Amino acid sequence: MKGLGRKARLGVSAACVILMLGLLATGYAQAATFRITLRDGNRVEVPYCWEKGTTVFFEIPGGVAGIPKAQIARIEEVVATREVSMDETQAKADVYLNAGPKEEEALIRLVREAMPQADLEDLSPEEAAGLLGGMERPKARPGSVRLYRTTMHPQGDFAEWMRLKGDGAVLVVQYLLSGAADLKNRRFHVLLYDGNDRLLRKQPCQVQELEIPKKLAAKLGVQNKLFMVVATLRPDPKVRRYELASSSL
Repeated sequence: MKGLGRKARLGVSAACVILMLGLLATGYAQAATFRITLRDGNRVEVPYCWEKGTTVFFEIPGGVAGIPKAQIARIEEVVATREVSMDETQAKADVYLNAGPKEEEALIRLVREAMPQADLEDLSPEEAAGLLGGMERPKARPGSVRLYRTTMHPQGDFAEWMRLKGDGAVLVVQYLLSGAADLKNRRFHVLLYDGNDRLLRKQPCQVQELEIPKKLAAKLGVQNKLFMVVATLRPDPKVRRYELASSSL
């Protein structure tokens, strides 16, 4: 595309974009990225994109690329990603806020107490290992302009095996997000992938605001509201990783 002007770059065809996507190495999604999935299954991840008329544009090295909206299946804001291992049954808690040990412990306790537990029971790592031990994992084989910009920020990531009453072990995943807007009105889902990076299914999430004491919020430097996004995942040996995403298109 050397020597082409800006207008020519804006008009780059979807076929060229698809070829470029095929040459890019596939990596794990980072927080605050947008994934554009085409109807033919190709996809690209960008820090932001914008919609003008019937085309969605995004920056590429050296210019701008555009894809007709008719060729786009969905645009999702990918908030976070984590690998799944049924050999690891210890609870996980990662806090991304600038917290000391006491504040981090208080926040984790607050998140755990806010977890919807109507049909859930605590499960020790040993009990979880016993319930999951019989599962074998398959081997992985090698006019107006609308701007899509992130409006939320991950502040914590929690995962714990629990017992669903009368129905074995489930993995309860919780994400702590901050945002100036009310995230309770956003639709979140967990995307489950196999070892070949194929999407197996989507799991809807619950969203609730996390009430945090003012003193603890001040120590953590929290200025916006905190929201907790929760999903309950049934064990599946085919699942190798999961992502939290929110649809934008």
